Amino acid sequence: MEMRRRGFLLGAMASTCAIGGDVDGARGARALPVAPPGSEGGARLRTRCTGCNLCVAKCPTKVLKAATLEYGFSGTMMPVMDFSRGFCEKDCTVCGEVCPTGAIRRLTKEEKAQTKIGCAELVDGWQARCLAFKDGHPCALCEKHCAYGAVKVVTENSKDGKEIRRPVVDASKCVGCGACAHCCPAEAIAVR
Repeated sequence: MEMRRRGFLLGAMASTCAIGGDVDGARGARALPVAPPGSEGGARLRTRCTGCNLCVAKCPTKVLKAATLEYGFSGTMMPVMDFSRGFCEKDCTVCGEVCPTGAIRRLTKEEKAQTKIGCAELVDGWQARCLAFKDGHPCALCEKHCAYGAVKVVTENSKDGKEIRRPVVDASKCVGCGACAHCCPAEAIAVR
């Protein structure tokens, strides 16, 4: 069946709106995007950010990228954390220093180290991904790269008496820097 051009365009626009959603509204199973430290979340960022992308250009670890639809249409070009690209260093305050509008507040290194931007968690199906859990591999990269001591790989006994190793996240210590997610070769951990 051949679609008319107008019908196709309207359908594409409706699909894009459904995918983009609204940062403050329900997003179903999709996780909310992680906004830069000092922005105090996507809702505040939306009211002040002009999308100039100075923070993206100056980010030393390249964890920031320009949003496409992560925040919805009105958030296009705002900075969003992408932990597949990098992580947020504990003592880096560059994004707040270069932000011309105050959308990302200037933080001292001490404030930055304690600013919670998200929390690491094991992804759905992590048991099939995590090398330490599924293969008994000595991998503990998530623990090794966590500057906050929030991720530990622990050894436990399973129900059948076998020793298993698995990562555990202490949410009270985690600030959501993404070092664990960035270094995980199996993508078993993410920041929400």
